[in-house]
Amino acid sequence: MSPPTPSNSPVTSLRSAEHTPLLFTVNMGLEDVVVSEFRERAEAAGFKVTDTDDAPFGLQSYALVEVSAAPGAALEVARQMRSVHHVLAPLYTFTLPGDGESVLQAIHDTVETLDVAAMETADTFRATSVRQGEHDFTSVDVQQWAGGALDARYGASVDLEDYDVEVRVDVHDDRCLVSVQDTREALSRRQLEGYQPRAALKANVAYALLRLAHLDAPPDALLDPFCGSGTILLEAADLWPEVRGYGNDWNEEAVAGARENVERAGLTDRITIRGGDVWHLAERFDDVTADLIVTNPPFGVRMASSMDFFPFYRRVLGQMAEVLRPGGTVVMLVLREGPFNTAIRETEAFTIRHVRVIEIGGLYPHVFVLERG
Repeated sequence: MSPPTPSNSPVTSLRSAEHTPLLFTVNMGLEDVVVSEFRERAEAAGFKVTDTDDAPFGLQSYALVEVSAAPGAALEVARQMRSVHHVLAPLYTFTLPGDGESVLQAIHDTVETLDVAAMETADTFRATSVRQGEHDFTSVDVQQWAGGALDARYGASVDLEDYDVEVRVDVHDDRCLVSVQDTREALSRRQLEGYQPRAALKANVAYALLRLAHLDAPPDALLDPFCGSGTILLEAADLWPEVRGYGNDWNEEAVAGARENVERAGLTDRITIRGGDVWHLAERFDDVTADLIVTNPPFGVRMASSMDFFPFYRRVLGQMAEVLRPGGTVVMLVLREGPFNTAIRETEAFTIRHVRVIEIGGLYPHVFVLERG
């Protein structure tokens, strides 16, 4: 089938036989972690990373890498990523027309000209869109017009659930990016079996917290004082095959659930879960000297307006200082930065190595990386 006549929008092809761009979706604030992880994995596979961007198109929550490798080989590496949600293969980008022309019609006409190899053999597809910027149309409008163009070009049937190919047609201000989404299930959903409380930390965030410790060597002993379902401990066991993990939680259901998850993963010889209040953490773990503490304390969102976080943080920091070796590292998610900074000053056991803000489910906690004095 010959492609229709192109629209007036100039199209830039982003991929070649030996040059592949990859786009990852990620929690805001962790884009650089994604770039770093992919660089390591690509170099281990013998591929050269030619360019990276942790704010492609001026966007947060995306990371772009370019690698000198064929698309299939590059995607094979990308599917191993642990800090991301989805993997996209960008194909084309083009500029949208200004006022006086139909933007949606231009998207339709341009998309209809594009060669999307995955569509050639697809019986079913769906078009999805993420729109950012000021427009007089919605993401659903983009999906409908782009989907109509793909249907006209390739004759495949639209199926929103049982689809062979997902084509992303994303609009960012006056730019349109056309990609094929390579992952159907988010890579961050790899720990969904077993016990999963509603507020469980996503696996990709847990993995990123471990990497943010920036250790010179893998730890011998890792402690999570608020382990919940054990996500951080399970990610650590995969990242560092020799690490010994210790988890604690005050909630009896969480303790039982975390133990179930550890057993399901076949890691009972490497991960120990204990139950009890963090107020007595040092007493409960008097047989452990941790090299690294990585944890996600309860945010107390429902009672945040009335809760005094300062004594909570002060007690937690004091208890962690007792079980952590001098020179050891803490990586901790903190919702209330002010009281936490005050608690650090009063505790006098830690220095701050790094702070950043990330997004988790519409909340914006700080990640604090501390060093034990």
